[in-house]
Amino acid sequence: MSPPQRPPFSSLPLDRNGPPGNAWGLYGPNDELGALNMITPSTVKSAAEEIQTGDRVSLDWHLNFPTFPSFGRPEFGWKMINRSCPDGTKRIVNDDELHINTQSSSQWDGFRHYGYQKAGLYYGGRSQKDIETSQIIGIDRIAAKGGITARGVVLDYPAYCTKNDIKMDALSAQSIPASHLKAMLKDTGVKTRDGDILLLRTGFTAAYMKLGMQQRKDLALRPPQFMGVESTKEVLQWIWESGFLAVASDAPSFEMSPLVGKHNERGGIWKGESWEDEMQGGGLVHQWCLAGWGVMIGEMWDLEDLTTKAKELDRSTCFVSSVPLKVPGGVASPPNAVAIF
Repeated sequence: MSPPQRPPFSSLPLDRNGPPGNAWGLYGPNDELGALNMITPSTVKSAAEEIQTGDRVSLDWHLNFPTFPSFGRPEFGWKMINRSCPDGTKRIVNDDELHINTQSSSQWDGFRHYGYQKAGLYYGGRSQKDIETSQIIGIDRIAAKGGITARGVVLDYPAYCTKNDIKMDALSAQSIPASHLKAMLKDTGVKTRDGDILLLRTGFTAAYMKLGMQQRKDLALRPPQFMGVESTKEVLQWIWESGFLAVASDAPSFEMSPLVGKHNERGGIWKGESWEDEMQGGGLVHQWCLAGWGVMIGEMWDLEDLTTKAKELDRSTCFVSSVPLKVPGGVASPPNAVAIF
């Protein structure tokens, strides 16, 4: 059975007793998959038609990048262990151990990551207590369903800025407005459809790799300031009406960082038929996508080879497969994602 179609953006919130913009109940009262309900055998078959040349591109950055994560998160840890004999004799057998904060490199933000700050609720109305005392809406739910398999729509913001003589800096607090997102999409000629994934390049990973070691340390220690989509109603409406079941970029925060600040006030909170200039807690796009709609957010994906291959093939769409780690009650996960043209 096909999932219900998204209602008009103007009809939000669906749960009138819930927080602004929510689509709770669209997929049933106990739903844990959110917009990923849009993945059906039919949409997967349709997305697989994007495989024409067989060219494959990994979308994961190395786990040890950024070398020094921002937002006060720990560095990646790895060690190899030789499985020696009890008497200490080395064997030709090794294990390795990883220590990773799942927000510190390429990631999917799951539904436990960011909730409605004022309401104190996550996707479907789950509370912090619900999250801490059960495995509900864990990222393992997505993995157990076969992960995320859909058509990817590729947008290259640095290329757009070069073409239109727009100054940009991925390592600064610069926002990408809805007007630019719409223009980029129009330039591709792609008509989005329900169940697509947005793959948006900002140029962050390329800019980061040009930094020296001290510059990387300094970047991690300063207040986070990175390019991302603008925290506005217009951007949210574009995401909703484009039919995206998930959105991902190469930026540390899909929406412009810092999440909290004057720039968030433009987003406002939906009350009845009006918008008020109020956004408590920041992260308007995070709140609505993750907690309101169950639209996963990908961050710090490596999209350099993707956009290079897309340009080479004169393509703006591809097949995307991503299977998060099956961590019971997990908050986030490396995407383990590949694009196939």
